[in-house]
Amino acid sequence: MSSRRRFACVQVGPAAESRDVRRWWQPKGEPLSTFEYVSVVHSIVLALGIARVLGGVADIARVWRKLESKWFFLGWLTLLLIQLIGWWFGLWARFGAMTEIGLLAFFGWFMVPASLYVASRLLIPEFPDGAPPNLEERFLEVRGPFFACLILSIVPALPTLPGAFAPQWLLALYGSLALVGVFVSERRWQIGLLCSMLATLLTFLLLARSTLGA
Repeated sequence: MSSRRRFACVQVGPAAESRDVRRWWQPKGEPLSTFEYVSVVHSIVLALGIARVLGGVADIARVWRKLESKWFFLGWLTLLLIQLIGWWFGLWARFGAMTEIGLLAFFGWFMVPASLYVASRLLIPEFPDGAPPNLEERFLEVRGPFFACLILSIVPALPTLPGAFAPQWLLALYGSLALVGVFVSERRWQIGLLCSMLATLLTFLLLARSTLGA
């Protein structure tokens, strides 16, 4: 048998072909769990949102003395950062015991990190040529879509609300406050709304899940 024919047998023979299939398609070790599949994509999008918020804080700090309404604006950045970290912190409680998830359910829950990331993109101002923006005007400009994103971030949890009062009902209150924010533009009302939403969100996080693990 010629060397060319021996080479062809080695490359395309049934035994070699089956070895190639096993090498490429059979997983090595234990397969990923449902929680690992879901949490990975959520964590990536949440990390992008967190990085966006922290980058915005750094940009604001760079031109701190030239800015007006900075504390008001930092309050909304803080609210968004807490919600981003809070959702990541609660991933185990939400998906840790899950053994399977349908495609529609996956898209529904993915709306949470996706809407929070969009909110971070809307809220963080641009600094063209290093010129400091008017933060209050910036917030009023994006107020509607920003609050809409906050509302969307709690929609997937609403069908699972318990019958009696529980910490989860604070999410419905949080979404209601965000809905008010769509229609309120006066500074004093916005400050009161910010304080109310911060208190509601922090209370929910403390009551619902303040520790990781069993």
